[in-house]
Amino acid sequence: MTRKRPDYTEARNYYIKGERNEYPTLQDIATEFNYSLSTLRKQAANEGWLTKRKERIDLKETIKMRKEFMGKASKLTNVSFNAISAAEYIINKIQEDQKQIELGNKIFDVHIATKQIWALNNAMKLVERGQQTLDEIENGHMSPFDDISFL
Repeated sequence: MTRKRPDYTEARNYYIKGERNEYPTLQDIATEFNYSLSTLRKQAANEGWLTKRKERIDLKETIKMRKEFMGKASKLTNVSFNAISAAEYIINKIQEDQKQIELGNKIFDVHIATKQIWALNNAMKLVERGQQTLDEIENGHMSPFDDISFL
């Protein structure tokens, strides 16, 4: 008479998946399912339970990290759009001032012109950096491992 082999499916799933981020030991499972610990250890080793558990935990961590990154990337996208909008506003205001000077409604002042040139240069740098950041996000060149701590 042959003995029926025990079904380890439930024990395997419990060991690999755990419950609420808590993972039982083989001793815990042997006790709960009334299995021999040595038999359970052999079964777990033969089927690679520990490796599967580690892979699952790593996958969960990767998913969590990617979600956090996507949140930061979304914030970074908004910051970049806002920076570009602010730079365009500054450029438009300087262009309006120049138009007023050309029409004779405003007096040309070399100090103001110097400040405007400085502001235009910085606004253009801001637009370029914002656009570069948006391009990197859109093209997938930023990864969860990049340093975006400046957010």
